[in-house]
This record gives sequence, C-alpha cells and structure tokens, in this order.
Amino acid sequence: MTTAGKALSSKTKVALLSTGHLVNDVHTAFLDTFLPYLVKNLGLSYAQAGILTSLSGVIHTVFQPIMGHVADRHTRPWPIMFGPIAAALGASMIPLSTSYAMALAMVTLWGIGAATFHPQGQGSLGYVAPPSELAFAISLFGLGGMSGSTISSLYAIALYRYFPHWAMPVIAVIPPLILAAVYYRTMPRIRDRSPEEDGDDVGMIKNLSSVFRRIYPIWAVTILRECSQRGVRFLLPLLIVSEGGSITKVGTFLFSLSLTASILPLIAARIAMKTGNVKIVKIIIPLASTFLVIGWATEGFLSLVMIVIGGASITACNPATDAMAQELAPDKRSTASSLMMGFSFGLAGVAMAPLGWFTDAAGLRAALGVVAFLPFLSLPVMYLLWPKKGLIR
Repeated sequence: MTTAGKALSSKTKVALLSTGHLVNDVHTAFLDTFLPYLVKNLGLSYAQAGILTSLSGVIHTVFQPIMGHVADRHTRPWPIMFGPIAAALGASMIPLSTSYAMALAMVTLWGIGAATFHPQGQGSLGYVAPPSELAFAISLFGLGGMSGSTISSLYAIALYRYFPHWAMPVIAVIPPLILAAVYYRTMPRIRDRSPEEDGDDVGMIKNLSSVFRRIYPIWAVTILRECSQRGVRFLLPLLIVSEGGSITKVGTFLFSLSLTASILPLIAARIAMKTGNVKIVKIIIPLASTFLVIGWATEGFLSLVMIVIGGASITACNPATDAMAQELAPDKRSTASSLMMGFSFGLAGVAMAPLGWFTDAAGLRAALGVVAFLPFLSLPVMYLLWPKKGLIR
C-alpha cells in the first residue's frame, strides 16, 4: 500500500467510504419522487411505472455481482470513483425525459452507476475495519447511504424547482467528481494484495456460486425484506397522489421515511454488538411487518404514518444481515456484499413490475397488503435454516 493509503486510520477510511455512500445514494429517490410526474406527463400506466422501477432492479441484479467479482480481484478504487458520477448524471436527467424511451435510458445510466459503487464500497469495510467493529462500520456506511436517501427527494425537488432544468446534470455531477478526486488522492488502494497475487484467482461464475452457497440462508431473508421495502417506496408516492396529495407531500413523506430509516440501523447495530446479529434480526423483521399491516388496514394520516414506520423499521436489520454474510465469506467480501445488496435489491426491483401489474388489476390497497405481509415469510427461514449454518447469535 502507498504512503497515502497507510496514513489513513481505519476510522477515516470508514468515514470516507460512508461519505461516498451518501454522495452515491443522494440520487436514490429521484425516480420515486418524479415517478408520479412521469406517469401524468408521459401518460404511463402503473405497469409501465413498475417496469421503470424494475429496470433498475434488473441492472442491480446483473451488474452488482459482476462488479463485486471485479472489486475482489483488484485493489484499486475505480468502481467507487466512477459509479457515483454515472448515478448522478442518470438520476438528474430522469425528470427531463420527454419520452418513455428516454426515461428508460436515464434509469439505466443511474442503475449502472449505483450498481458499480455498492459492492466495492461495502466490501471494502471488511478490509479496513476490525472484525469486532464490522457490523457497526456497516451501519455507519448504511447511515451515509440512508442520509443521502433521506435528503434525496428534497434535493431532487430543489434541483428541479430552483435551477434551470438543463443545468440539473451539471450541478448534480459536481459532488461525485470531488469525491473521485479525494479517493484517488487519499485511498489509491483498498487493500494490499489481489487474489491474482495470492494465487486465488477463480472465474466469476465459480466465485459467485461458491459465495452464494455460503450465504443463501441470510440472502433469502434479505430478498423478502428488500421486496417489502422497495414495495413501500414504490407504492407510497402513488398512494399519496391518488388521494389528492401534491409532489411536495410525496417528498415530505419520502423524507420522513428515509430520515427514520437512516437512524434505526445505527441503533440496531449498536444493540447487536451486545445481543448478537441474529437476535436483533429476529426481533426487527416481525415488528416491522406488523407496522406495515396496521398501515394497510387503516386509512388517512394514520395509515401513512404506519407505512413510514414499518418501511423504515425493516431497514434496521440491514447492517446485521450484511455483517453476517461477510463473516461467512471473509475472503470474498465484495462478492458477498454484491449478492446481499445488489442481487437482493435488484430482484426486489424486478418484482416491482409484477407489483405494478397487480396494482393496475387489484388496486393500490391490495398491493400494499401483499407488501405488508411479505416479511413474515422470512420467519421459517430464520428459525429452520439459520441454525443449520451455525447462525444462533
């Protein structure tokens, strides 16, 4: 490692990676925020809106595992440098779309950028943080991302309202360019040696399948959690607008959802340091689903509040499950992270297309009911499969 790399402490590296997560994920809610606008102005159906959301999921499903494999084979920080730049350009041009084809193209660019950053971003924590502090480091990384997501809808609206529309991509790309320069100067290498140098270079398919076999019981819970979480973010803006709410109300509730979701994982990770990761997950999943069911069964302001609380609560166990996966694959941390974050997040995004079709056919409330009950399906996995993997604490 270079002198610049050695000069940085573990905490500083975690802080830099967490800041990068913020810069990358500050564009997360652009699609959610402007989706009702696109539905209205481009004349889209709920199914077409679901396809837009699913497209980003397809990209994450395919691209994150590829980038996780690439990141594990190299020591340079190229993915975390260039990913946020592409994400900023794509997301900031979504509201400028004049056709459905253009919207699909901008979502694709945004998805590729976000998918490029995440595997190396989170996987690098396992190389820079002590094992006993990994879950907390992941929670800080998650806090950076959720902080970005928290202000994302407000940031999106501010860019759209207070700047010329043509200038949105120019302004949005400035923070990622600064971030790339900082990484290039201060973190020229993520770790000292690559698998090629250690004689442990395997093909991508073999690598992915090997890691997946280790972590699949955790991944199964994660995919159900992600489907519910993505469903909430997909349906909540549409539900608000269908009841006469404005885009400002959409932004406010998405802000509340993201703000709560940025705080709860940090609290849960601190508790998990004492109680263990497994126990905290087993508490959070059914509790969050209960809040969502209450939101589904009620109406008006109470319903929206319960949906926000449930949607935010279900994110609280993210650091615990991600740390568990890295512990089961300590030699392939970026690959494990890509499968936990990308493959699950991506498939959850893909699921938004059939959810959109179901919403067209059965209505928003019926779709919300499906989303609310999904996390309960993970309970048999946690209580039957986890003990077989030795996941008891």
